[in-house]
Amino acid sequence: MAAKKTPKTKKSAHPAAKSDDLSVKGVPKERVQDTILSVAGENGVSLLKFLGDKKNISEFVIAEKLKLDMQTVRNTLYKLHTHHLVTYIRKKDRQKGWYISYWTFNKDRVADLIDSFQKQNLEKLRERLGKEEQNKGLFFICTKACARLDFDQATDFEFKCPECGTLLQQQENVRTIENLKARIKEIEVDMDV
Repeated sequence: MAAKKTPKTKKSAHPAAKSDDLSVKGVPKERVQDTILSVAGENGVSLLKFLGDKKNISEFVIAEKLKLDMQTVRNTLYKLHTHHLVTYIRKKDRQKGWYISYWTFNKDRVADLIDSFQKQNLEKLRERLGKEEQNKGLFFICTKACARLDFDQATDFEFKCPECGTLLQQQENVRTIENLKARIKEIEVDMDV
């Protein structure tokens, strides 16, 4: 009597989908993914999903499993390392004499990085709000949307667009101010400021 063959389960199209562990305690997965995307792009997300909770994975294994060339893997790892999202140790291969790096996802750093990005964003929005309020009603915009200038800049260009030369029109910035205040409040609530 012949043994029954069990059907093979389909492997995921993307090797990183096996782990798919970008979860960080207290941080929504979407926010973690967005932060990683901004730091290292799609390859960074795939790479960190692959690493998940694994420790000290060789860059060669990462390249092989993700089906990426070694240069892409290294560039992505260095981008992530710049923000301390990955850590590594180097060991010398006794046979070949090369140094090989072994990488680990530093999940503890993600929440701090998100906070840091939010603080930077909040500071930029506050600066922009200050400039908008200081120059209320004194902005000029090209009718073709090439440029937006404050009063001093507009006078330097004789109220003509520096890009296309059309006459600039005064722009009311009340809605811009309201939008900036709403975005600031949203971030402050999110950060519990």
